[in-house]
Amino acid sequence: MKDLIFVGRSDDNTGLIFTDDEGQEFVAQIDDNLVRSANGAAKAATEHQGELGLSVRDIQARIRRGESLAAISAESGIGQDRLERFAGPVFAERNFTAAQARDTLVRRPQGDITLNELVTSQLDLRNVDTMFLEWDSWRREDGRWNVAVMWAVGEGSGVATWIYDPVGRSIVSLDDEARWLFQESVNESAPAEQESRPRLVALPTENEFVDDSDIAPPAWVGPGQPTIPVPVTPVPNASDSPSWDDILFGHRPTDQ
Repeated sequence: MKDLIFVGRSDDNTGLIFTDDEGQEFVAQIDDNLVRSANGAAKAATEHQGELGLSVRDIQARIRRGESLAAISAESGIGQDRLERFAGPVFAERNFTAAQARDTLVRRPQGDITLNELVTSQLDLRNVDTMFLEWDSWRREDGRWNVAVMWAVGEGSGVATWIYDPVGRSIVSLDDEARWLFQESVNESAPAEQESRPRLVALPTENEFVDDSDIAPPAWVGPGQPTIPVPVTPVPNASDSPSWDDILFGHRPTDQ
């Protein structure tokens, strides 16, 4: 049996529109049988609420926000097998939203490509097995969705997350891994809703003499970016600092 996601009423208000996880639409005509069935389902949901201690709506809302069945079960004392009876349609909705996000076009200098194509091409360059990527989505409080992709890295895993707007079909990086896959600077300023933090500025040590008039301020210092002067001693082998590849994949490009 295929799970369908309710979309809304038809234009003439005589039917209900549903869609499957492949985007195909179905219409159920509103008649007396459907109304009686819907009323019966509402009554059953009320009875379940009394039995479970949580309403079906609350259970589904928590799953839609990304909570696991194990976490809801542990908190409510309801067995996971009983929760699964109400989880199917919500997981189908999350899968459908993740699939929509994967097909969203991303602007690149060489031309627009889908998010899925961009992610797989970037990970292929790092020898990640893209056949086993895992995609998921969960709804945010503002009505948009978080969309994440997970991949295996040695004995660990990597994950990148974006904010996806199904209405505007737009997608924005949410973390450094997503910015890296988008080939954006991972040192860009944090989103506006995050509080700005002081940044460190290197000053010469006591053994160095520098004419202050010849020093240009760092390019990233400006209004709204507080700085903290910190004396720094030169490091002999600065080239040995770990790169972003080292952090994400556990090896340096020269080790290949």
